[in-house]
Amino acid sequence: MSEKVLDISTLPKSVDRYPNPLANLTRGVGYPAWTPIDTKGETWRIFRFGFMTTATTYALAYFWRRVAFSLQQPAILVSMFTIVKGVRSSLANIREKNDIWNTFWAFGAANTAVMTVGFKNIPVKHRIMSAVGFTCLTSVIEATWYAQSTSSIGKNFTFKVANAEGDEKQEFWDVWMRRPLSATIEDLGVGRGILKP
Repeated sequence: MSEKVLDISTLPKSVDRYPNPLANLTRGVGYPAWTPIDTKGETWRIFRFGFMTTATTYALAYFWRRVAFSLQQPAILVSMFTIVKGVRSSLANIREKNDIWNTFWAFGAANTAVMTVGFKNIPVKHRIMSAVGFTCLTSVIEATWYAQSTSSIGKNFTFKVANAEGDEKQEFWDVWMRRPLSATIEDLGVGRGILKP
């Protein structure tokens, strides 16, 4: 009989070490598990929030004579975030996966649309390079953020397993602000919101 060998990728140890954000970058770990996303609702929510905040900020800046009146700047910001959220949510639902590629294609679509429509006076070569550069930069920043989150002490699986046997130590504020964690039902009795398991 042939034995199947499981490929278990271990996370880097974070005990007595600074987090290494590049350790998990190439493996794409750290992203939250995929759950179905209401693309229409999320996109509409981002559009409304972006429109209200951008229009309010821009109106106040115009009122205080900080900018000249133009609809192009608020429209660019609102359309950028709306396209990113719509494409990213759609791709996550189609692929049933959260990873760097959803962000990459979402920012790619948004940058292409914004650079094509919003910045017509910039040469085409500069628009293309700006769109590609910003897309790559935002994708790498997001992937680094999620990769680093698995290296932090609170989320590192190997750290949790190594320290799972000991009891949680009580901090000063735990004792000061509420009952200690070591108090049991036998000590306190049933009632006052304490239920038997």
